Amino acid sequence: MCRDNKTLKREYKGMVLYSDGAVLEGHFRDGLMYGEGRKILANLDCLQGKFIGDKLFGKGKFVGNDGSWYVGDFHNGVREGQGREYSADGSEYEGGYANNRYEGRGVRVVKGTYVYEGTFVGGTLNGEGKYYERNSKRRYEGEFLNGKEHGRGRSVTRGGDKYEGEFFEGQRHGKGVLFK
Repeated sequence: MCRDNKTLKREYKGMVLYSDGAVLEGHFRDGLMYGEGRKILANLDCLQGKFIGDKLFGKGKFVGNDGSWYVGDFHNGVREGQGREYSADGSEYEGGYANNRYEGRGVRVVKGTYVYEGTFVGGTLNGEGKYYERNSKRRYEGEFLNGKEHGRGRSVTRGGDKYEGEFFEGQRHGKGVLFK
């Protein structure tokens, strides 16, 4: 039985080296990576996991040439689902992702400055959450909008002042009670 080239599927395991220096290692079908593999980009960033058509799907790992990394879910080559990342500046995040951005519940720790815990939308803290500044010991718990205290909340300053009430774009605003 003979088949023409249009119906013949070419599958192999191996390595492909691109002219820009990128390297793909794994299982290939019709010139694209399928199954477990590793992709080292020209800038030496590395992706590892299950590939479908050269894109990561499911559990995978990214290691950046700057020391950053991500371990978690991928869909169509982007961070999607649950994961954990560590940035080159020492910041960390663990929680939900959508289209490579923080989405849903998560915790973000920015080295030496603050901790956010709450709901993220489009990469920014939006909705209910908590914020803690390490240096000033200031704490806030309540509603956020675009990464700022906005709506009802409670804050405590380093000096012990407590405020419970309304906030607008990161500032006390409207009705509230201040305890000194």
